[in-house]
Amino acid sequence: MLKTVYKSAVAVVTILLFCLVSAVSTAESPIKVAGATTVDLAQARELYDGGSVFIDVRDTRAWSYGHIEGAVHLDFNADEFVILYVSDALDRETPIVFYCDSPLGATGAMAAFFASSWGYKNVYYFREGYYSWMASDHPVEFNVAAVEEATPPSE
Repeated sequence: MLKTVYKSAVAVVTILLFCLVSAVSTAESPIKVAGATTVDLAQARELYDGGSVFIDVRDTRAWSYGHIEGAVHLDFNADEFVILYVSDALDRETPIVFYCDSPLGATGAMAAFFASSWGYKNVYYFREGYYSWMASDHPVEFNVAAVEEATPPSE
């Protein structure tokens, strides 16, 4: 029964995600998200220091190059993101912060919207994203091997 519900949820969310991503793939992300609190860099750092769960919704390639230290990776455009809908592993009261690369990516906003509509109560949207976090010298994790693989050999 749970497996059928999960498959149905994945199918519905995948269709919705495809429609939303197609519609906003070239747009700048919104400043406000219904059901979530938009936070700036300083507020995101306070949430980080307070133990909030940071969720990176970028694709696996972007994640592998680097991410906020301690963040959880749930690619918004993959089936794994729907785990937030069906899982009880994360308490709905836990503060969660969604982010992607920058304000030019809308996936962080969409993820925050879905999480709030799925019953999460303390949802934050870090609109400035990973690049501003990294540029401010806040804690990040790099995968040097991934960067070396992507760098063409010099002549």
